[in-house]
Amino acid sequence: MSRGLTTGGGSPDKVTGTEESGTLVAHLYDVGPLGLVRLVSHDVPSGHRLALVVNTVDPLRIEHNPSGAQLTFSSPRRGSSYVSVPLREQ
Repeated sequence: MSRGLTTGGGSPDKVTGTEESGTLVAHLYDVGPLGLVRLVSHDVPSGHRLALVVNTVDPLRIEHNPSGAQLTFSSPRRGSSYVSVPLREQ
């Protein structure tokens, strides 16, 4: 990959929470043909898949999630959300 990720849809996606503040973490993983998973910090080989994981907890980072807080993810009615990953020229 030569550039960063972009997301899109008909209009910006929306994340709303029931509390004033909280933690949202997203990681992009490389999933190999045998199901082995690595955090993307490298070029992804041909034949592998990408997995986007969104969570409110990351054991490697400090989090702030009030008890009982909830997040809602929504997309515009006129288009689905997507992640665009640029390909590197071979």
